Amino acid sequence: MNRPGRTGSIRSHLVTGLATLVMLGSSACATNPATGGTMLSLVSESQEIQMGQEYMQQVEATMPLLDNLELEAYVNAMGQDLAAISERPDLPWSFKIVDDPVVNAFALPGGPVYLTRGILGYFSSEAEMASVLGHEIGHITARHSVEQISRQQLMGLGLLVGAIASPVVRQNLEGLSMGLQVLFLSYGRDDEHQSDMLGVRYALKSDYDVTEAVTMHEKLGRLSAQTAEAGGGIPSWLSTHPSSADRVQRIQAIVDTVSPANLEGVTLGRDEYLRKIDGLMFGENPREGYFQASGRFVHPDLAFRLDYPSDWQKANMPQQVVALSPAEDAIVQLMLASGTGHAAAAREFFEQEGLTSRQIQRVTVNGNPATVGYFQAQTENGVLEGLAGFLDYDGRTFRILGYTVQGKLRSYDSVFRGVFDSFARLTDRAALNAQPMRIDIIRVDNATTIAQLSRSRGSPVAASELAIVNGIDVNDTIPADTLIKWVVGQKPPGS
Repeated sequence: MNRPGRTGSIRSHLVTGLATLVMLGSSACATNPATGGTMLSLVSESQEIQMGQEYMQQVEATMPLLDNLELEAYVNAMGQDLAAISERPDLPWSFKIVDDPVVNAFALPGGPVYLTRGILGYFSSEAEMASVLGHEIGHITARHSVEQISRQQLMGLGLLVGAIASPVVRQNLEGLSMGLQVLFLSYGRDDEHQSDMLGVRYALKSDYDVTEAVTMHEKLGRLSAQTAEAGGGIPSWLSTHPSSADRVQRIQAIVDTVSPANLEGVTLGRDEYLRKIDGLMFGENPREGYFQASGRFVHPDLAFRLDYPSDWQKANMPQQVVALSPAEDAIVQLMLASGTGHAAAAREFFEQEGLTSRQIQRVTVNGNPATVGYFQAQTENGVLEGLAGFLDYDGRTFRILGYTVQGKLRSYDSVFRGVFDSFARLTDRAALNAQPMRIDIIRVDNATTIAQLSRSRGSPVAASELAIVNGIDVNDTIPADTLIKWVVGQKPPGS
């Protein structure tokens, strides 16, 4: 039966709500400073700058910067030159290097730009680096993250979990600061195309060879096809900068609009760049922990080991080690605990408001005093239940937390217990002495190929990867007297 009064009331609320959204949307329209088009913005420039500076502090408190002042000054100088000829030269621009092996670059609102150590190893020239720095500058000048934040604020959603690129990070979203949430946002195709266009514009204005933008994206595509995402602290370039099948062709089309006359005398800066990265660490730093093929996590500097299920998705992040079950319904997390000793850290955890605990007991794990117990916690996404263990080892207290959705604890209890009980001193001398691989810049005396060099010189990485690192194919002829990148050292034992 129809109830006119009630229907009219609902219709009235809907109309009022729609009108409010329309008014909000119209008042939030702004001019995109980089393109001149219309964009959605609920964030002023001063707010954007403030957010960026706050997020920068959060990121740098969580992710270590590369300890190489000369290389950082080199990257910052190039970035500052590119930003100075952009549409927003007066922003507080900064360009830094995150000590992470994953190949990526990212930008925060209002000026901060970061390259990872991992991506530096894949650049082969200043022009390639300029194309990526220009791309990230474009995300800022076009206010892409601001538009995403504004759209989500308008919908009352905050930062959308669905926009986060990494499944491990999605599962741990509640523990992320806003700065890291912005870092993990995945851009849309239109934003990426716009930043590609702006990156070419800025690189060209700075007299760099913009054809290298095509080369760099070809290299990123090859790398993505060959290797899975590395176990670093952040996702790879193509997971936060989604690529379409025609991405390289679209960039080529942008470059093709440049007059040949404007490409005369442009800077490549190949040898100059290669000399700057001579000796740069390549891949993971095993001193800070790494996973062996068996699923064991070993940490040479802290001299401990821990066994995870081999088929779980794992990530060694700067402040925690995380493993996600194949069904993505359970997590095991290792991190340093607050408090003075295992008993105090356990008490602080189990006495949290909104958390219930049971079967808390003092135990010894491979000679290390510990406290372990079960808990249940109510979250916005439902009830979580799991096991929490706190363990004292060499003057530090570690927290091992295994949790899953309500009703699944029985299925994962033995896994959680197994990880906790596996914590022990690392005694494997080979693992304790593991050292990082590094990039060695060499000059070839005679014409050769990567395939030939790989057979004669040897390297801990495959010839196919060395070819990608250098931006060529394994059988391409390298002219005599050419500088190339070579990876030296040994892969970590058991990896």
